[in-house]
Amino acid sequence: MRMMKSKTKLWALSAGLLGCLCFGGGDWLMMYGDPSGTGKLKWLTIGTAAIPQWRYILAMVLAFPGIVLYGSALFAVQNYITDEKKEKGISLSECFWS
Repeated sequence: MRMMKSKTKLWALSAGLLGCLCFGGGDWLMMYGDPSGTGKLKWLTIGTAAIPQWRYILAMVLAFPGIVLYGSALFAVQNYITDEKKEKGISLSECFWS
């Protein structure tokens, strides 16, 4: 089994946390209060229409580094995750139907 170095673990954990914070920040910016809709477009609620344009832009700007950071963290720990499953002898069917 290939062990991860502690620097790699720390980097992956930090990158994953920062990526999650970027996603969470973008989601928080897109929150709205009034879910009632008017007009022909049922999905365009009053709360969504009232969100200022700068919030949309900032949420999209936060999404890109969130994807990069979170994705790189997952790629960094992928061998660690799969090696641990092989060591324990867990099959794919046990993961989903246990």
